[in-house]
Amino acid sequence: MKELSMKHWLVSKRGLAAIFAILVVSGFLALKSPGSSGTMNLGTVQKQDLIQRVTVAGTVNPARKMIITPPYNGYVKKLFVGVGDHVKAGDPIVSVSQTLRNPNEEVFPLRAPYSGTVVQVNKAEGEYVTQNDNGNFSNLIVRIDDTSSLFVDATTPEIEITKIKSGQEAQVRAPAVPNRTYKGMIRQIALAAKEQRDWDKSKIEFPIRIEILDPDSQIKSGMSVIVDVFANKLPQTLTLRHEFIQKDQDKYFAMLKGGKRVPIEVGIQNEEVFQIISGLKEGDAVMQADFLKLFKEQ
Repeated sequence: MKELSMKHWLVSKRGLAAIFAILVVSGFLALKSPGSSGTMNLGTVQKQDLIQRVTVAGTVNPARKMIITPPYNGYVKKLFVGVGDHVKAGDPIVSVSQTLRNPNEEVFPLRAPYSGTVVQVNKAEGEYVTQNDNGNFSNLIVRIDDTSSLFVDATTPEIEITKIKSGQEAQVRAPAVPNRTYKGMIRQIALAAKEQRDWDKSKIEFPIRIEILDPDSQIKSGMSVIVDVFANKLPQTLTLRHEFIQKDQDKYFAMLKGGKRVPIEVGIQNEEVFQIISGLKEGDAVMQADFLKLFKEQ
């Protein structure tokens, strides 16, 4: 019994030692970050391209889309098109008859208003269709998209809207197309916020439209996408990661390797780094901010 207890104690001791070693290594790795000098609490002022992004979610839409619905209650007499067909303005699309009993009844077809691609055919010949659907397009017969251009319609929070300008470049990513990204450009920014219900006015957003400059057959209308708008691009500017910069009221400072505190002026920032305007030079080693100490001093 004593031998068993001794073995149990040794196993427990070894287990605790292993856990302690893992925690030490994990803590060391967690404190190390890109741009560090190799010591876990030091960072280096570096020159690099600084890109400030605004990320929004949106939906792909064509330049124009035409929803063809029945002009009156009746039956689909003839479909002249199928999904994937390219049509020109004036081409016949579908004819609707009020009865199927008279095959000789003269019915004028509904025609394409512009050139485009048939992307949906939701009814079959002989099917009964109704004129009214309470606005939910359940009576849609054919949809035609003008796919000469594709756009992303999105909204951006009011706090970000001043960063976005017409003509800015963007990168578009579609979860359904994981093997590539698309180039985009801001084409339209609303001058007024999106209308909100009375109970949801805390969320103020502005509609924006981004053109996809290099679409292919993989990206399609209706897909959900994530867009990174490049709001600011500074080539080869001095930068320092956030965790090495401290703030005292409205002033910023950094702690040099030797312990000297120096005031600094910062510019724009992204999710990783600040632009350093003055107070530090390239290659300076800076100590990481002791946030626990700063918290205790408050």
